[in-house]
Amino acid sequence: MEARKARIRITLQTKGITQDSELNPSEAYTDWLAVWAEPLEKTSREFYRLSTQNTEITEAFRIRYKRGVTSRQRIKVGSRYLEIIGEPIDEGERHISLLLACKGVA
Repeated sequence: MEARKARIRITLQTKGITQDSELNPSEAYTDWLAVWAEPLEKTSREFYRLSTQNTEITEAFRIRYKRGVTSRQRIKVGSRYLEIIGEPIDEGERHISLLLACKGVA
């Protein structure tokens, strides 16, 4: 992964249970990790490979490898939220970068 291509700042969020002022539990996402990401163009080979596996994909990102990234998390990009579809792909299983396939959350 080339550092100059990672031009978008994304935040990975994890779902957890929080309590309001009346101690009622509710599910909410909290920020876990902010990283630089390379957005994959829809015409790129990687995006095509991901979209043939799942047609719901609207965006894809490449980030530096980070242990603990799962499909149970979501991504915040600016004011938009994206759901991670499927488990992140460790390219070449060398722990250098991860491919994240995403779809928008309404």
